[in-house]
Amino acid sequence: MGSNEGKAKALTEQDIKVLKAIIVSEPHSERNMAMLMFGLKSGLRAKEIASLRTSHILNNDKTLRDTTTIGKGVSKGNKIATIYLNNPQLRKALEEWLAVREDDIASDVLFYTQKRQAMRPQYVSRYFYELMQRANINGASSHSLRRTFANNLMDNGTNIRDIRVLMRHSSIATTQLYFEENETQLGSLIANL
Repeated sequence: MGSNEGKAKALTEQDIKVLKAIIVSEPHSERNMAMLMFGLKSGLRAKEIASLRTSHILNNDKTLRDTTTIGKGVSKGNKIATIYLNNPQLRKALEEWLAVREDDIASDVLFYTQKRQAMRPQYVSRYFYELMQRANINGASSHSLRRTFANNLMDNGTNIRDIRVLMRHSSIATTQLYFEENETQLGSLIANL
């Protein structure tokens, strides 16, 4: 659960289906699905998910933004970072969460506990770790969501410079640590020579 940056395994499509099925069967499913989608579709860390405010994702007219900026106290290294919110699955999950989210929560925290307290990063990490355990996904943690985000970008042909920016890494060397060899892709590379 700790600082296994790049060490947690990437999730398969089947793993993600199982995680989603567990989430929809549990209390707080809209909140938890939105948190899952932030990890999978924006590559946010547990700390970043916990730190989000409604003002990060909503325009003044209460419509969802296409991008947001996170910075001091939210992103790693206190760097200003752009987060893209235009993925359809992320937007759907956010809309469903906002439809049931209570607006009277102080300081506009986006995700809060059952006791109406702001989520702490440790809670988000622990929730995802326990979710992975319930899904029988060994070697996975909250960081698996971020690793899956990076691997999906690579599998879709995104160049590593753009992945570095989307991952908010200062070095491509850090980004390279996230990738796993894909046996199917390796075989098709040779087959198509």
